[in-house]
Amino acid sequence: MQTNDPLYGIKLAQILTELQTKHTWQQMGEKLGIKCFLNNPTQKSCLKFLRQTPWARSRVEILYLKTFCSKHPETTKLIRSILATQDKKQEHKAPKAPKKPSVIKSNEGFEWAKINKK
Repeated sequence: MQTNDPLYGIKLAQILTELQTKHTWQQMGEKLGIKCFLNNPTQKSCLKFLRQTPWARSRVEILYLKTFCSKHPETTKLIRSILATQDKKQEHKAPKAPKKPSVIKSNEGFEWAKINKK
């Protein structure tokens, strides 16, 4: 079975390795806005983070597609579908209830007790 997906059969470790040969960890961190590439990055720690964080993984996949698969005819469609699924996941999350402001008690109306000196 053939697929038009340019990412088909490519493991995340391979994507990260190929991106690392093209860009430094620092460059990837700055381009993608992912801190795991900036703070003592290792292949193992970055893979663990990317496997647990779908939004970060999709950014890495998009960078890979733009870097290495820009000539592939299905690349643009795939990038759009990655972004669309990311948007849908954000829509399905229940909105958090706004936090109640902390009550700040002022000293207005407060009088210090007067000590009667005899």
